[in-house]
Amino acid sequence: MKACVLLDKEKLEYREVETPKLKAGEVLVKINACGICSSDFNRVYGDSAYFFPLILGHEFAGKIVACSDDVDKSIINKKVVAFPLLPCNECEFCREKHYAQCKNYSYFGSRQNGAMAEYIAVPLWNIKFLPKGLAYEIGALCEPTAVAVNAISKIKGIANKTICISGSGTIAILCGLYAKSKGADVAFVVRNNLKKEFLSSLGFEKFVSLDKEKQTNYEVLIECVGSNDSLTNCIKFVKSNGQIVLVGNPSCDMNLNKKDYWNILRSEISLNGVWNSNYKNNDIDDWDIAIDFLFNNQISVSKIITDKFCLKEEIKAFEQLKEKNSIHIKGVFIDEK
Repeated sequence: MKACVLLDKEKLEYREVETPKLKAGEVLVKINACGICSSDFNRVYGDSAYFFPLILGHEFAGKIVACSDDVDKSIINKKVVAFPLLPCNECEFCREKHYAQCKNYSYFGSRQNGAMAEYIAVPLWNIKFLPKGLAYEIGALCEPTAVAVNAISKIKGIANKTICISGSGTIAILCGLYAKSKGADVAFVVRNNLKKEFLSSLGFEKFVSLDKEKQTNYEVLIECVGSNDSLTNCIKFVKSNGQIVLVGNPSCDMNLNKKDYWNILRSEISLNGVWNSNYKNNDIDDWDIAIDFLFNNQISVSKIITDKFCLKEEIKAFEQLKEKNSIHIKGVFIDEK
């Protein structure tokens, strides 16, 4: 099969690799769409790749084309997505079904080869079936949507709450769309007019300008950048007894000055960390909610996909998504065959 392979830092190549061989309990998925995540950029241009060569990609949708002998063959040709975390199923967190907290997990596209390829072998346990009528490229948004669902679930009594989101990437926008669908009053911190125009096209009308806004009183701030400045703004903009939900992966050490730390204490601000999503966790499954949300909001969420590529354009894709002169939210590799 063909795959986009990271051979070394900043060295991507579209090449022939061995098609995965199925183990017990696995299915072979033909990839029809695979999203490009910011974490993929960190592996290509940064130092976060665990090994080389590596096939990236953990946000994917496709069709089951083969099953191991112990899997019911009736699911062949079903449209699917997959939870990309592979838990150990032995630690205390796995026993409690808190799989995202597993201490010995693997992960598609980082700790093992991922979905920027024609095929991927996936344990049936990780598979979620997609409804008819949901496009593969929108299905590939399930993983970041499930993270957004997890983030918004931290907010109790969300209807009519005032929420401000710091960030304008894929998960930030999905947080906004999902929170809005739950009745929240959503605003965004904006840093340039292009992002403001894009967010306006999605139906968002309230924005916080960092140049003019001295003090705000939002009940909840959702931090989706992972920077010191963003966190500081969240502390500044949240009201007393408010809540900050931390979603953005940090790009550097996070440091608070004494004044900001005092503000957290004196204003009794609650902090909630978010990592990944709840999957088959007793009665909680963010993926089921995400699939339903995507299916019922296809027009709005489709706008998040700003760039589409075929897999052999892997170098063009990463270079284009780095450009700052136009809006690039989510890039997706598409295979319509």
